[in-house]
Amino acid sequence: MGNLLLSAERIHKAYNGKVVLQDVTLQLQKGEIYGLLGRNGSGKTTLFRILTGLIPRFNGTVSLAEAGGRKIKASAVINFPSLFLNMSAYENMKAQALLLGIRDDILIKQTLKTVGLADCKGKPAKTFSQGMMQRLRLGIALLENPDILILDEPLNGLDPDGIAELRELLLHLNQDRDMTILISSHILSELQHVATCFGILHNGILAKKILMKDLLQDGISLEAMYMQSTRGGVSP
Repeated sequence: MGNLLLSAERIHKAYNGKVVLQDVTLQLQKGEIYGLLGRNGSGKTTLFRILTGLIPRFNGTVSLAEAGGRKIKASAVINFPSLFLNMSAYENMKAQALLLGIRDDILIKQTLKTVGLADCKGKPAKTFSQGMMQRLRLGIALLENPDILILDEPLNGLDPDGIAELRELLLHLNQDRDMTILISSHILSELQHVATCFGILHNGILAKKILMKDLLQDGISLEAMYMQSTRGGVSP
């Protein structure tokens, strides 16, 4: 903790005159699992798309730190990116790797093992569970060995087994591979299992950041903190 990897300063974005993000400042420290909370339409996806360069026009600045003479790398899974449903997990990974200029077959196989899909062999992705599909999307995001992983609602549509599998994978990436994670989810109880800190995006404003250890010390649930911070707003 304590090393700043990503800094977004005074981010402002509007669509057709409607403000979606208003002077949002977010800083991501090395080793964090930062849980971003907010109801539908609060601007979470827009913020993530700005952070990853998918929305190039906005007011404010986004900067990535440097480490070891190189710029920090960030990868993302946003809005359920498409898979080739008639292709296997390996074939999907191989196709995406070639688009990225990666020709290391060992890396692809190691990444499949990391996300728990090494034994799928020739099974087409259309036969996968939602949890398996989400782990495949995550595997694609891991191909470039990012320092930061940005995940927009990765638990959507998953059954309890899928949620548990993804939770364990995220904890492994954070604790064993020292990966920093920025994640949004409506499943607040699940975020409490993985996140080390939280930010609340409400009416386009990042209301506050609170550490998990402070929640535990105060004896308050994440849902109660969210409701207090949004003054009775609808729970995400």
